[in-house]
Amino acid sequence: MKKIVLLGLLALTACDTAWNRFDVRVADGEVVGAELRLCDRQVPLSRSGDRFTGVQPAKCEGHGEILVSFADRQTASCHIGYVTPGLDQVFDFIVRDGRCEAVV
Repeated sequence: MKKIVLLGLLALTACDTAWNRFDVRVADGEVVGAELRLCDRQVPLSRSGDRFTGVQPAKCEGHGEILVSFADRQTASCHIGYVTPGLDQVFDFIVRDGRCEAVV
C-alpha cells in the first residue's frame, strides 16, 4: 500500500514539472518573428540566428500552432499536434519555401 501512495505522489510531482520544447528553423526568407499559440496564450519565441525556440509548461490538453512572420507580411503556420499535461514533449519544425514541416 505504501508503494502505491509513493508512486501516486511521484506521478503528481511529474505532472508539475512537465515541459514542452518548441524549435523552428527557418531555411529561407527574411523572418521577423515567431509566436507560439497554445493553451489560450500567445508567447513570442526567442531568436538565435535562423532558429526560434521556446519552452512552456504543459498546462493544457489540445493542439496549437507556431506562427512565423516574414518581412513581406506573409506567414507560415506550424501545426502543433497534441500536447498533454504531465508529458515532456519536443516539437521541431523547419520552414522552407514559406511552408512549415515537422522534423521527424
